[in-house]
Amino acid sequence: MPAETGLQPTRAWQAYEWWQQRLAQEFFSEDRADTPVLFFLDEPELVALRGVEDVEQLGTAVSSVLSWHDNPYAPVSERCRAWRRGRREDPPPCLPLLGCAVLAAANMRRTVQGPGAPAYYARLAEVLQPSWGGEQHGQRLERHYEAVADLWAELDGWLREKDGARGLSTIKKNPARSKIGYAQSQALVRTSDHAALTRFFQTLGVAPNQTIDGTRLLRDLAAWSHRHPQGLSKELRQALDSDSDKRLLEPLLVALVEGWDGTVSPGFVDGLRVVPLRLVLEHGFTAWDVRWHAEVVPGVREDVLKIPGAEMRITSEAGDHAYELTGAVPDPANVINSGITAKGTKVALRAHGGRKLLALREDAVAGGWTETDVLTVFEPYIFLFRSSSQEQLQALVTGAGERWYPPGEAPIPGWQVTPEVEFSDEAALTAALAKAGIQNVRYSGVRRLSLRNGLRVRPGWGLRSHFLLGAEPDVVVPAELCRQGLISLDGSPLNVPPGGLVPLRGRSLAPGPHVLAADGAELTFYLEELNAPAPRPAAPAVPVQGTSATVVVPLSGDARFLTAQGRFLHIARPQEPSWWRRCAPGLCGGGTARVPVPAAAVWLVVVPAQGATSVSLLRHAEPDIGILSHAAKDFWVQIMLDDQAGSPHAELWQRYREAVLTRNSQGGFRRV
Repeated sequence: MPAETGLQPTRAWQAYEWWQQRLAQEFFSEDRADTPVLFFLDEPELVALRGVEDVEQLGTAVSSVLSWHDNPYAPVSERCRAWRRGRREDPPPCLPLLGCAVLAAANMRRTVQGPGAPAYYARLAEVLQPSWGGEQHGQRLERHYEAVADLWAELDGWLREKDGARGLSTIKKNPARSKIGYAQSQALVRTSDHAALTRFFQTLGVAPNQTIDGTRLLRDLAAWSHRHPQGLSKELRQALDSDSDKRLLEPLLVALVEGWDGTVSPGFVDGLRVVPLRLVLEHGFTAWDVRWHAEVVPGVREDVLKIPGAEMRITSEAGDHAYELTGAVPDPANVINSGITAKGTKVALRAHGGRKLLALREDAVAGGWTETDVLTVFEPYIFLFRSSSQEQLQALVTGAGERWYPPGEAPIPGWQVTPEVEFSDEAALTAALAKAGIQNVRYSGVRRLSLRNGLRVRPGWGLRSHFLLGAEPDVVVPAELCRQGLISLDGSPLNVPPGGLVPLRGRSLAPGPHVLAADGAELTFYLEELNAPAPRPAAPAVPVQGTSATVVVPLSGDARFLTAQGRFLHIARPQEPSWWRRCAPGLCGGGTARVPVPAAAVWLVVVPAQGATSVSLLRHAEPDIGILSHAAKDFWVQIMLDDQAGSPHAELWQRYREAVLTRNSQGGFRRV
């Protein structure tokens, strides 16, 4: 574009044009079709948008093209007039300037004089950083700001002209703040807030395109935000408590409802729907295991995502709640420190880095202890933390009135993990959180539906929500949910007795998924039948008669004795000789050892490294099953589906299986 009177030379527009294209791609791409657009920007968002590109910061890029001797906004307005005479396929070339306006609104701080226009223009001058003139430019920015309001109207008109093909406009003129209200309203709601708001719309029972009263919407959202703080930014929660911000927020929320399509939004990155990547810890047989949980986005079964120098693939089958991650799956140790954003053609996978402490709660869908940003009372948590954060975490736990137990080693170098902690004093927990100063965890007074007892199947697959048919769990219903109304199981009302513990056994539930619902939230669990895939005879292990009975067991895999009480006894086995690997590799994995049989042993169970599990009867004893430990319960889950059909001891083994189910499906077991 040739230089014009009052305008800067073409070279000064290069960085501005880069930001124009970047913001258009992020907020106004074709992927945003029929989705309300929230043009929110703050410093972290700008860092993410800029990435590793060698380009000027947004404020500097905009400042370099403004006309600081007169109306500073004139060059951008002139460009928009020229754009208006063209084909108008892309957004008007004012996005960087409007982005600076939103950034200034996001940076506003309360002063002793209170909020107002002077504070806003001071923040705008700080964002633009004019190269000369200092604070005097604040007056020019305010005097000519009507031009910026006109540019907001220009963008709103273009979005409406495109009829939703590049997003639905949320730009609303506010009579109370006719000029700066545009930017301030966009600064109230982040993209991540929009994802949470769609969950609120669904809970409220609002139909797509439904006309709704804004006052009622604000009132209901304020109440919902206290029950469901997950996902709502601190700034939005503060706006709900501010009378002046409510006047800006009301028309914006109404616009979001009017443009809602009835689906829950996961958020966007570069126009791609976001799949949050959450850390999951699961206690294996000897130590913690770490993995990722990526919740399925409706309508996206698979995608290939790019990460620096490699690719990762996400796949899912019909009915899956989580993606399977293959390829260059990111290392948790790196991600937890630095974060990651992986982009595909349909979705983007994102995990935030830089945190020093994570709270994790049991999640039936994720299948383990899964990171969360809220704490509440009467629900167990574990904490994953850097060693440098132990003092801060210990202050939180002890300040909340709970006992601090020594942590263990986490599967991430330099990190530790606590034993379970269950907070019981609401006032003490909120006070301890405030005093500890932990930024990424907050208190929620809401208690959720949770599952206790029952017998899970396939825990090694992380399917903590899968239970054996006949060994269904109990559902714990907090008193708050009981007071709020209907609790349902598969759509039918569920009677909740005093105490809130509802046994789900004896209800003739069918195999497959079952849904518990309360207050708009759902919890899904699955039931599987107690049938072996196919009969397979056990390999007998016959004790050798003599002064001490012995049996032969393999040196590899897992082998344990079971008692009549259902407990297991570890078998001490020698290690394979190291020279086998060098001189006789064919022997590796095939060695056996003869071990003594304890007097209490009834069964020998061998789970080989490869091949079928074998269950051998050592002596006849009727089952006398007691309450099993967590480790014993998990071991029984591995062998419960083997019915030993065709073996002489099949009937006795069936009595043991039924006794384990009956005894350990009822009270006294930790929640799952």
